[in-house]
Amino acid sequence: MARAQIRLDLNAGAINRLGLVEARRRVADMTRATFNRANVLTPVDTGRLRVGNNMRVYTAGLIAYGEVFNQVEYAAAVHNGARPRKIVPRTKKALKFTVNGQTIFAKSVNWPGMRPQPWLTKAMVETAPRYGFTVINL
Repeated sequence: MARAQIRLDLNAGAINRLGLVEARRRVADMTRATFNRANVLTPVDTGRLRVGNNMRVYTAGLIAYGEVFNQVEYAAAVHNGARPRKIVPRTKKALKFTVNGQTIFAKSVNWPGMRPQPWLTKAMVETAPRYGFTVINL
């Protein structure tokens, strides 16, 4: 009885390249969707925070990475919240501000802080399952 025999040689480099291309495509799709959702969820006062949203997709070795971030100087305080604190002048003797048309001087003021508004985290958590990803650590 004759036996059929097949030999299969696998090129590991080619397999890794194909896998990396597919991984990068999937990561790019999810990153783009997260970026779009983050733009919808970004708190808006002047619009500067929304314009500051950014994304990038890159590979390093055999790993594909996607990032959605915001580098506006107050983005972290809005996203993570800020604790209440006492504000005192740095160089002058008093703080000066206007309330209802009246100029007020104060040696210090108590700022109440702000609650967190984690729009980037929320966008990622909402988007990940649709693309087959699971968020493990927040």
